[in-house]
Amino acid sequence: MIPHPVAQQARESLRQHQFLAAREQLNQALLKEPTNPDLLCEHLFVESYFGNEEVASQRFAETIGAPRHHDLELFLSRYFYCRQLVAHKQLSTGRPRTDVSADGWLTQHPYTPEPGIGTRISACLIVKNEEAVLEKCLASLQGIVDEIVVVDTGSTDRTMEIARHFGAIEGYFEWVKDFSAARNHALSLATGEWALWIDADEQLDPTCLDEFEKAVCRPHIGGFSIEIVNYLDEGGTVTEFVHSPTRLFRRLPGVEFSEPIHEQITPSLINLGLPWTPLPAARIHHDGYREELVKSKDKVKRTLEMLEKAVASNPNDPFQLFNLANTQFVAKTYQQAAETAEKCIRNIAAAGADYGSSAFQIWATALDMDGRSEEAVKVCEICATTAYGGIVNEYLWSIALYNLNRYDEAHAAVDRCLALTWPENFVGDKAIADFRRYGHKAMIFSAQENWKEALAWYDETLARQPGYPAALLGRGNALVQLNRLNDAELTYRMALSNPATRWDAERGLGIVAGARGDYAAAGRHYKSAWDANPNDLTVWESWAFALIKMGDPVTPFEMLKKYRPLDAGLLMKWADALAGASRLEEALSCFREAMALAPQDSNVQFSCGDLLYRLGYYPQAAEMYHVGLQLRPDFADGWFVLGNAMAQMNLDQGAEGCYRQALTLDPNHARAKANLQVVIAA
Repeated sequence: MIPHPVAQQARESLRQHQFLAAREQLNQALLKEPTNPDLLCEHLFVESYFGNEEVASQRFAETIGAPRHHDLELFLSRYFYCRQLVAHKQLSTGRPRTDVSADGWLTQHPYTPEPGIGTRISACLIVKNEEAVLEKCLASLQGIVDEIVVVDTGSTDRTMEIARHFGAIEGYFEWVKDFSAARNHALSLATGEWALWIDADEQLDPTCLDEFEKAVCRPHIGGFSIEIVNYLDEGGTVTEFVHSPTRLFRRLPGVEFSEPIHEQITPSLINLGLPWTPLPAARIHHDGYREELVKSKDKVKRTLEMLEKAVASNPNDPFQLFNLANTQFVAKTYQQAAETAEKCIRNIAAAGADYGSSAFQIWATALDMDGRSEEAVKVCEICATTAYGGIVNEYLWSIALYNLNRYDEAHAAVDRCLALTWPENFVGDKAIADFRRYGHKAMIFSAQENWKEALAWYDETLARQPGYPAALLGRGNALVQLNRLNDAELTYRMALSNPATRWDAERGLGIVAGARGDYAAAGRHYKSAWDANPNDLTVWESWAFALIKMGDPVTPFEMLKKYRPLDAGLLMKWADALAGASRLEEALSCFREAMALAPQDSNVQFSCGDLLYRLGYYPQAAEMYHVGLQLRPDFADGWFVLGNAMAQMNLDQGAEGCYRQALTLDPNHARAKANLQVVIAA
């Protein structure tokens, strides 16, 4: 049979991994020639790459006479053979066999297994000092993979003891600052037909069992990308970043890792002409970006050194520039991260690089974190004109506008974000789509003091992510502003259970108690919040206010002195509190200590003078006012109080001069006018 030209065209599209194009070409041709065996044969090949192998087997007989009829038979036989292996494994592990159709195909189409065709999975890890996380990882592999290979690069802890406990194949590799070299050594020790690339600080989700069983039945696919959920917050799962690298792949000659850092397997699949595709329901959970783990392993420093070396050898490599920008961002060197991300974008030849969107995200966010929100807005504007715009860019755009107090524009950007859905296999913080954008909308309304709308959006956020800390705290504040104190208290108490928000929740409960006039309860809550962070003077001041209202002006200042020296400003506040409690001599002592610390601060002099005046020490008060006026001669109230002190000493001429000077500086000073008339009349 002469090959059909459209079938040849579709085969070429397949070789270039253009599956959608091949599918469209064949669908159009089959509309005109629905019984052409060559077109149908190629169509069944293509549909098999979309997971429709069962349909292909049902229509296989219609392809008799096609040039690739026997190739399709072998293609499907490999598939059903692997399905049969999986079915037998299910039985051997006590699970019911869910697939019997493979038996029927193989009875009609006998197949002799070829080398490399099978379903065994080898999980391959490289490790160094991973005793804190390895057990959790290896436990997650049980019942899903067939063997575990652990290659050690220099551990000094219990890492390999844990690996042996799980029956792992042990390997040792001298570290040469090349992750690919170490991973390729692990691959060389594996015996499975498939390899799973996983790290010690990752765990397979239970969904992987069913997904992997489906995947390994498809030897015509070279590899499968799996969504990695990277958790960033300590102990929680709210802050996460997702990406989908190829992690499950066929273990064939020539399939190997490349790049010394941020190693990749897909380039070798491309070289061998093997396609890869997403494994939608599978998940890998990654804890390694949690701050404490990053610090304990000195991960950032090591990665920076390797990436800086890689970029130095190839300064315009956009992929390694992206990796360097990402690591600089994690290291919180935001200016460097922004500069590197910008260079990465400049070196991406054309839209479509799968990390381009992330590079724009780093660029904009780093600028915003560096206090350069105007520049971040401009980056988001640029991104919106490229193929990398979309849901995350609109969110970051709104964040930058919010930080600039451009609230109407921030609303418009987040509304555009809310109108979009999360693209399949997109890289970024998926929580933006799940709940963050709703919480951000609430924050904008809060900034505008539109508390009713803010509350509605906080409720929407919490419906999507119950217990989301920022939304609970924001909701509590909105309820306080709406004077719904009981509801606010309940909301803050919900936030108490989360260590990340416990102290902010205590502060919120203090606000609620204070609004009710219950200063004893307010003091307890503020004290708990301050204990968590003794450097937070705002919380301390709230606690001090509550205690002062209860008649205790001493305790908060004495406690504060245990954590830090009291500056002149704090000593003045202490003096004012003591004076308010009629403990005037103690207040005077505080003022004198403040003056010693800040002799050039006129406020200290005037405040001390006021206290001396209250004590009836008029000459001393006049001296303080005089010193203060030397520092601040244009202070009308200073001349007024000096005049009062002189009047109390019966120095009417001096008092008259002071009042007149006050009126020269402030002609509308009513008290100076009144007192001037009194001394003139006397």
